[in-house]
Amino acid sequence: MITNLHVAKGGTGDIYMDFSDGERVECYTAIAERDVDLAVLRCSTAGRDALEIDPAIPVAGEPVAVVGYPGGEGPTATDGVITGDRREVRGIDTVGFTAAIAPGSSGSPVFDSGGAVRAVATFGGGLGVPIEELVPLLDAAEGYPVTKEGAEWRLRMRRSVLAVAVVLPVAWFFSRRRSHNHPVRQALRWSVAGVVVTLALTQAQFALSGPAHFL
Repeated sequence: MITNLHVAKGGTGDIYMDFSDGERVECYTAIAERDVDLAVLRCSTAGRDALEIDPAIPVAGEPVAVVGYPGGEGPTATDGVITGDRREVRGIDTVGFTAAIAPGSSGSPVFDSGGAVRAVATFGGGLGVPIEELVPLLDAAEGYPVTKEGAEWRLRMRRSVLAVAVVLPVAWFFSRRRSHNHPVRQALRWSVAGVVVTLALTQAQFALSGPAHFL
């Protein structure tokens, strides 16, 4: 499932996908990119068809429809056209459209007349992230953990590496004049070893994870 990163991070509990036939499946964030405000969620969707996506750049005047849940109600569909307005909002490349959206529409698919998804509604005022920004994220997701536990492991690893990347230079600066066996220098060596082991275990987790179907 594709949605905005701020939507995936905005909840306080587990994430679920509800189908029109009443089935509910749990989802989790497999990979996300803050620079484009997009997240790929993996869900147990075997046997169900995925929506078609089209990474072609939308053309001004092209008819589109947005289907979403503004205000928590819905689903609601609104029609409009591509305005051709390509601009950067908060550092994110967006495409404009005239279909009405409201708070709660974030993450909604923007369909073209052929039923393909061309953008993901992201900002008020009729702005979405074009699908061309999503393709690299989908390609990268194929090599990422396919279990919730694996995704959580990767997130913890990234946070640990980030923390170490900040702490190690500071520790090195204050320990460079210490003796070789000084406790600070020994702790520094063990920290580096810990990072190496963590990276190795994470790569092993990726290798053991098999393919998964997701939409």
